[in-house]
Amino acid sequence: MSASQDKWNARYRNKGTQRRPSVPGYLQHRFKQLRAGSVLDVASGDGAATLYLAEHGFEVTALDIAEQGLKRLLGFAQEQGLQVNTHVRDLEQPNALKGLAQFDNIVITLYKPEIALWPELVDHLNPDGRLLLTTFNLTHHEMTGFSRRFCLAPNELEAIHPNLELLEYSTTNNDNSGMDHYLFQRR
Repeated sequence: MSASQDKWNARYRNKGTQRRPSVPGYLQHRFKQLRAGSVLDVASGDGAATLYLAEHGFEVTALDIAEQGLKRLLGFAQEQGLQVNTHVRDLEQPNALKGLAQFDNIVITLYKPEIALWPELVDHLNPDGRLLLTTFNLTHHEMTGFSRRFCLAPNELEAIHPNLELLEYSTTNNDNSGMDHYLFQRR
């Protein structure tokens, strides 16, 4: 097990049976722009996006490095009678998505994928599929001291891959956080 995996497993283990995680606002406001069908939730943690999308009729597969986070997710899903699929994956390793099908949508919340992961993400997105990403920006780093490495610069992902068309980009900054939001469609 890697140090990163140990860190995240400990974080979720220490949460115990606390309430389920809250859904990012951008996802709540934009989920209707996703295609009907399947969703890959990348770096799902304990399932805020996975659970929300499953409640709205999507067939969701969740990936995360932390087995403990996925166990919490499955517990919440079971409590609500939701069916979801989970896979433990280290997204910083080559071929992290190997063996997975293609999806109608990919959702990424509160995670900044490494550049090397983007070709794999696009390969696992059906033609005309949607990719929604909402995560921390540099304003968040400046306000909280959160590592700059995990924060997006303005327009950083605008042209991240030639097979992704940018449909929407926005930024939300408030008194204690900063977030960037992207919606792409596969060409």
